[in-house]
Amino acid sequence: MKKLTLFLIFLLLITGCAVNNKPAPKSNPNLPKVENFSAYPDRNAIALKWSPVASMSGYYIQKFNNKTHKWEMLTTVTNPFQTLYVDTNLKPSTTYTYRIATFNKSKVPSLAKEITQKTLPSVAPVIPLEVKPLQKGMVKIIFRPHPNERVEGYIIQRFNDQSAKWEELANLTPRYNVEYIDKNLQDGKIYKYRIIAYTFDGLKSQPSQVISVSTYPKPPVIENIQATNNLPKKIVLTWSPVPNAKYYKVYTKSFLGLTYTPIAKTKQTTYTDVVNKDGVTKYYKVTAVSIHDTESLLDKTPEVMGQTLAAPAKPLVSTNIKPDGVEFILSSPDDRAVKYLIVKKEGNLFNAKEYKYIVHGNKFFDNKLQHKHTYNYKIYAVDKYGLISKANSVEVDF
Repeated sequence: MKKLTLFLIFLLLITGCAVNNKPAPKSNPNLPKVENFSAYPDRNAIALKWSPVASMSGYYIQKFNNKTHKWEMLTTVTNPFQTLYVDTNLKPSTTYTYRIATFNKSKVPSLAKEITQKTLPSVAPVIPLEVKPLQKGMVKIIFRPHPNERVEGYIIQRFNDQSAKWEELANLTPRYNVEYIDKNLQDGKIYKYRIIAYTFDGLKSQPSQVISVSTYPKPPVIENIQATNNLPKKIVLTWSPVPNAKYYKVYTKSFLGLTYTPIAKTKQTTYTDVVNKDGVTKYYKVTAVSIHDTESLLDKTPEVMGQTLAAPAKPLVSTNIKPDGVEFILSSPDDRAVKYLIVKKEGNLFNAKEYKYIVHGNKFFDNKLQHKHTYNYKIYAVDKYGLISKANSVEVDF
């Protein structure tokens, strides 16, 4: 039983192959054929119309493939009274060739009637009117409304330099929506745009003429940035002016900082950073900002180091104990001291007394001492800005 089943399947396969491979019947010149065959073009379709041959069973319609150079069956019309067929999804401005033949009850075709027709041109391209920069990183595109009322909207495209391809930015509807603003663009770069109109039935126009625009450029990098290192509690920055700069931005970071942080805006070519600490080191960069709010490149801007004036060096002190007091001889290692501050303490923790003396020379004699007492002195150097050094501590047993 199993062998019989396999044999029948094998027989059916052979029979099927024989049917499928049977050649199509040849045309019979004696059969009635279509006499009137016309083609009516649209932009993406062609309507085929013919005179009816009611004595036949239907019609074969074939289409010539321009790539393979072969005829392909487009459709089989089984109603002999049908006299219209529309070929869709065609390309504008493209030539197509068709042929039609009747067939009888045995599916034998008549001689064919051939016709060639070209589809209508696509909708006209969009006409750009203007493209201009508006402000930093922003441009505006204006174009003429398409005169064809079949147009539904527009596709805005921008050329990508990296991929070398046109990329879609926006889809604008309806037909009178004819402006587009592109944002977040790089400063000082040329951008290319084009516009494609499309109809309600999805037919696209050829791209418009390419229009180009340059965004507003960045101002040049600031030069000759200088920072002071000899002023107390502050650092003064100066730099060369940049033509047409609206203002300048000052950035800073600390000695161990990794990134720059903006701290000020100024229209001047100088800035004073008040630090209120001695011997502080800071790094600075200054950028220019144009009237279009574009800013010069921070990473290309030279870095400058500034310092607040350090406190003067603590004084050198020598003592000379005499019967009636103690003499202090003072000197400034960095020659910055213009006076000295001496703080004297006597007594213990609970009844301590403190005395302060300002010394304008390099000697100080203290005769307000009692024998068999211990006195602690702290001597500070003071410079012309009032900066005070660390103390030099001296203990005197009188």
